Amino acid sequence: MSSEKQERLLKTRPEIVVGTPGRLWELMSGGDTHLVELHSLSFFVLDEADRMIENGHFHELQSIVDMLPMASKSTDDDSQKSQNCETVSSVQRKKRQTFVFSATIALSADFRKKLKRGSQKSKANDELNSIETLSERAGMRADAAIIDLTNASILANKLEESFIDCREEDKDGYLYYILSVHGQGQTIVFCTSIAALRHISSLLRILGVNVWTLHAQMQQRARLKAIDRFRGHEHGILIATDVAARGLDIPGVRTVIHYQLPHSAEVYVHRSGRTARAHSDGCSIALITPNDTSKFAALCKSFSKDNFQRFPLEMSYMPEVMKRLSLARQIDKISRKDSQDKAKKNWLERSAELMELDLEDNDSEEERVNNHKRKKATSAQLTNLQEELKSLLSRPLQPKTFSKRYLAGAGVSPLLQNQLEELARQKNPNNSGDIRKKMIVIGQDCVEPLQALRSAGPETKLNLKDMAEKRRDITELRRKRKETKKRLREQRRKQKKKLQGKE
Repeated sequence: MSSEKQERLLKTRPEIVVGTPGRLWELMSGGDTHLVELHSLSFFVLDEADRMIENGHFHELQSIVDMLPMASKSTDDDSQKSQNCETVSSVQRKKRQTFVFSATIALSADFRKKLKRGSQKSKANDELNSIETLSERAGMRADAAIIDLTNASILANKLEESFIDCREEDKDGYLYYILSVHGQGQTIVFCTSIAALRHISSLLRILGVNVWTLHAQMQQRARLKAIDRFRGHEHGILIATDVAARGLDIPGVRTVIHYQLPHSAEVYVHRSGRTARAHSDGCSIALITPNDTSKFAALCKSFSKDNFQRFPLEMSYMPEVMKRLSLARQIDKISRKDSQDKAKKNWLERSAELMELDLEDNDSEEERVNNHKRKKATSAQLTNLQEELKSLLSRPLQPKTFSKRYLAGAGVSPLLQNQLEELARQKNPNNSGDIRKKMIVIGQDCVEPLQALRSAGPETKLNLKDMAEKRRDITELRRKRKETKKRLREQRRKQKKKLQGKE
């Protein structure tokens, strides 16, 4: 919303004003009469208070709290703080209620620790763990009522968590598998870095998956536009960093995918809270690589989890998935290099123009011919790769063992059985014509991740204690191999010295 529109709306003196601390304080310090008349304030609400009151964040919020009329008599310090606003000491103050909301403020300090082993808790987090300190900073009395609605599991009751263990180089493939095979309902994919966000969004767009992105380097207008488009699409996909982990309330979000694990269990709670909101259900999927094992174990320890559901995978899809992904990676690599070369050339031309210099072409005729041939060959290669990928994308993604002749050629999986039951329900003449029918592809797992997870059954649960033991065994095996290699190198070095001494 533009500043002019905000000021115009404030002139109508609305009873409820919702805003960020920065913009609110900017308007208040600018002398907006409606905002500085705080003697008649009935309710003061802080949402995501743990983030707002954290040291180093939102200094404007403290300034706003300092301007609130206090129940006690004004001191000289209070009068100095409010010298830029209208004096309200002579006006009858209205009783004010202050509400502080947070999903994680009542959690233990372990939730705010980094999940990496050996990290230490900062002083700021020590302060943040104290609800009394938070209440004091928010301008609340010491006897404020604290209502803790968090349940034993902390996360939403209807949220079903799962994970996929994979190699680092296979994460993109499994992400594409989930979005293609189980791409029902709105999905948010979380990354911890903007570089990873740009990487997967580029690959998915090449693969024909329509995605929107949201990160801190985007302008506010672009962020709102992306959210509106995502909200309006029934099966929309949003690739986001942790800026979308808080304050995003979209009822249609069915799945949250952690492409990269968050840095703390607190952020994991906020990420997973984007789905299964209110009375709805939802699914959370974490992609775990060998490098994430210790972080994942720390996450499970924070939630006191001994078992974790493994997301069911139909591995017969993966050869086709990886083939498409390989082509997309090659296309992305060529396109990215071409864009970088063009950007470098444009930068040189702009810089030379600003300095009023002429660029000299030092390349010989032979080099220019070779460069032209190389560009032509690269362009032809890019065209061939795009045509090959287009041919693959024109066909539905099917498992390698799928039989077009015999329905049970690849076996009747729980998901296939679910499809047959859904098809039978749609064919039932007793069904009303008002129910919108959706296309069902027999042999393709076109069900949302939550249904796939429920159809998998309890046999896919993973015991984290066994996982920890296996990890210790692998670590011990690696240590022994390292010691053996070191011993062999030492023996060879001694033999070499011995032979040199004889000569």
